[in-house]
Amino acid sequence: MLSLLANHTAVLVLVALGIYLRSVVLVLFALQVALLVWLYRDQLSVRWGNFETRIKAAATDGIRSLSSRLQKDFWPSVFYVFFGLLAVTALTWVVWVWIANFDTVFQTWDAWASWDRWAEKWAENRFPGDTWEYPQLIPITYSIGYKFIGTVAVKFFGKSIMPLFLLAIGLMFFDLGLRKKSFGYMFSSALVVYMIGYLFSKYIADGYVDIPVACFSLMAIYSLLVAEEAKNAGELRTTLLLGSLATASAAVTKQTGLYIVALYPLLAFLWILRQRKDFAWKETLKLLGWHILAILVLVFPWYAYMQYRIWYGGNESNIQYVISDIYGDMTMAERFMSAMALVGPFVYLYGFAILSLPVLRKPMQHLLVMLVLPFSILWAFFLGYEVRNLAVALPPLAVVSGKALEGWLENIAGLRRKTRPLYAPLYAILLLASLVLGLVSLRYHGQSLIERQVALQKQIYEPELNRRLYSFFWQDGPQPMLTNYPTDWLPGLEGTWINELFVDYDSYQESLLRHPEVTLMLVPLPDADERIQQEIQSMLEGDTYKIIFTEAHYSLIRIPPR
Repeated sequence: MLSLLANHTAVLVLVALGIYLRSVVLVLFALQVALLVWLYRDQLSVRWGNFETRIKAAATDGIRSLSSRLQKDFWPSVFYVFFGLLAVTALTWVVWVWIANFDTVFQTWDAWASWDRWAEKWAENRFPGDTWEYPQLIPITYSIGYKFIGTVAVKFFGKSIMPLFLLAIGLMFFDLGLRKKSFGYMFSSALVVYMIGYLFSKYIADGYVDIPVACFSLMAIYSLLVAEEAKNAGELRTTLLLGSLATASAAVTKQTGLYIVALYPLLAFLWILRQRKDFAWKETLKLLGWHILAILVLVFPWYAYMQYRIWYGGNESNIQYVISDIYGDMTMAERFMSAMALVGPFVYLYGFAILSLPVLRKPMQHLLVMLVLPFSILWAFFLGYEVRNLAVALPPLAVVSGKALEGWLENIAGLRRKTRPLYAPLYAILLLASLVLGLVSLRYHGQSLIERQVALQKQIYEPELNRRLYSFFWQDGPQPMLTNYPTDWLPGLEGTWINELFVDYDSYQESLLRHPEVTLMLVPLPDADERIQQEIQSMLEGDTYKIIFTEAHYSLIRIPPR
């Protein structure tokens, strides 16, 4: 989180100064590495080793602790082990998704058309001019990878980090389970992975920012739950400030992160500060001041700049569209019911959580009443056209459900020969890692990465339709065509896409008149407007139009110039 936030701030400054260049990035990276080595110079010579003894000691302590707990609290211990294994299974699945994602390309619409397109503009050392109000932490992160490799043609590196945000969400709950010996947190770890995987699995490994903003929002809550165990005022102060930085990261990832920015100080006061006798009002106000300062420095400048551009015509706002116009004539009640249908079976978790209020501790009650329910209601009325917009509320819903389950259940109810320990100085491990990276870079050089990127990108959307298009254009070269199929994202077919949705007859006629030289249409005939279908069919019967091929519900049709 700190790395991404620092990079975001640095790139904003570099672009504002016009010096976001590859040479500058590489020099800054070299300076960072040198500084890191100097700061940790004492630890680089520390010998790492005797792993077998350490593993045995940790395993022995774990078994003794579990045995003691089983004797003292049998059923809670059984649940702890069972739900812990479920959590490990879920986290292992996320790791598998992460590994499988290493050499894949963006495949969803906004990942290509918005988030990565903005990243390319950042990499060109300029502010994107069409971001609406969307903040840019993730596109800026992608752009740094583009600067390192010197091209925007390879997307593998930026995209490869995306599953790590879900992994971090699951690990935070798993860590709380270990810290607090709570099977409710262990269950939450497994539940949140299952919820996100079920509701929007296609976004886990792609370029959407909803899971990252959920991750950073949860990180702020996680900081508060960890701060409950702070041993002294200094540790508490540091943990709370890290939580403030997490809220800032959420806010510069997506607008929904602003919710946790506003809520965090209140939760910090209710959960921790008012119970701490070593924190006077002066210290509490100082922490609030640091939180406000972090937001003013790290978050406010971007939103203020965007609002300035919107006011003076350099950008457009899409708030009205996403909270109202996109719904058409739907009533508020229809919006709400439609949103609830998107949540699917997890809508019952809301009912379970509300019924469990009597068995929940204050922090979980506050999470439910102040975050989960209000955010979900706002989402249902104003952003419920996409379930991914609910992402910020899902981890808190998972932890409230896990702790509710814990509350109800608590109320109811080898050999090896001795060998010489293996030691190695830490710098030797770093050198070995560098050698491995060097060998990998020889195997996966720049040209092979670009070829792999292009080959995979040709398979996005409808692979068979793409193959037919490439085959058709092979001899005469690409030609522009009227279609709603985004051929501009297919390598080699850039410039062929003249956008026509075929859902409005007047718009269709206008497109034909506006582009008289175009002689091809790629039409989704079953989904086209009925008048458009009738006209095309009439032209086909009169041999004015000719179908070249039909694939994946699309027909490529040759038409005469107008």
